Amino acid sequence: MLSFFKKHAQFVLILIACCAIHTFIFLRSIPVFYLPDLALIAYLAYKFKDLNQEVSPVFYVGLGLLIGYFLLSPEPPQTEFPNNYIVTLKPFAYICILALYSRNPPKIDLSKWVKMFLVLYPLILLWNLFLVRLQENADIAQLMTRRPYFIFENNFEITFYLNCFTIVFFILGERKVRDFMLLVAVIVLAGSRSGLLSFAFISVFYFLAVGWRQKIAGIIMAMLAVAYIGKGRNIGAPVNTIDRVQSLQAILSHYGFNVVEILKEPFGYGIYAKVPGYICSKIPDFAEWFTGNSNNCDPLMLQAFYTRALFQFGIYVTLLVPILFFLLVKKEMGWRLAIITLTPMACVATSVGGFSNGLAFWGVLISIYAYLQHTQPTIFPTNISIAK
Repeated sequence: MLSFFKKHAQFVLILIACCAIHTFIFLRSIPVFYLPDLALIAYLAYKFKDLNQEVSPVFYVGLGLLIGYFLLSPEPPQTEFPNNYIVTLKPFAYICILALYSRNPPKIDLSKWVKMFLVLYPLILLWNLFLVRLQENADIAQLMTRRPYFIFENNFEITFYLNCFTIVFFILGERKVRDFMLLVAVIVLAGSRSGLLSFAFISVFYFLAVGWRQKIAGIIMAMLAVAYIGKGRNIGAPVNTIDRVQSLQAILSHYGFNVVEILKEPFGYGIYAKVPGYICSKIPDFAEWFTGNSNNCDPLMLQAFYTRALFQFGIYVTLLVPILFFLLVKKEMGWRLAIITLTPMACVATSVGGFSNGLAFWGVLISIYAYLQHTQPTIFPTNISIAK
């Protein structure tokens, strides 16, 4: 036992620290939504002195969209509930950041911490379930319906975790069955439908990259994950009973389910407009859930990025956002890794913020940085490589 602790002392201490952080958040329910963005701002300020890369033309597109929607959107209606338009504008800000900072990785060896997180996160999810068991005296059946998390909603955390897996498997080339087993365990524990969707797409790339033995093992594990989540989240239920589908149908009804009507609003209704009242009244629980008041018809109540963006930005800009992300990531990693890296963010955008979520953006940014450190160590040395 002593020798094990000496060998894995750092991992054990970090695990204890993470469990302590989660316990504090679990018991206190402190606001954490903007923590990834605050960390991002701190990193950008710290690395500003090293900002010397060639600026991609995509930067000016993102900046134009950011300024354009901020200044040119129709005036907000007179209401005591102004929209949270900062969240809405975040995808354009992230595009600008990628264009400016994509070749500005830190000196720390990211591969070490990413590999450690692959093991840490499922243990933290188990710790969350243990706390639920203590607090609510929940039995196994009740625990199976819970959505465990570390700091944020697990839809966001799974997106980040999937990026960590793709870093280890596709960028670093460490193709271990153990890592795929950990990924399946996280998907099962989290019980996220959007996480399952991301996992399904990533699994396709996984099966194409491994031998037949790993293919068989992977298929069996993937089928078990689908069966488990399918039962727990009732995936077999009619599609129109799924909340994200309901919000999408509500917005499409505003256009009369007519493509021509959608195309007539090429830039949407802007970032200040409210969801029409008759639509808001159809889904009052969503408004209460996301904005804290059932009378606040902020488009955030629509939940999924694609649904909200269709209303606020219009069809063209909604499609342009993932294309701009792809162009920037492809510039650094090539088209194949760009698709793999952006798959979790693009899939979770069917459920939550996706392209407007800070933690999902960190997953993409760290993927690029890990790739640069791994493939160009002389240009982007880490502290470990410098010490050698």
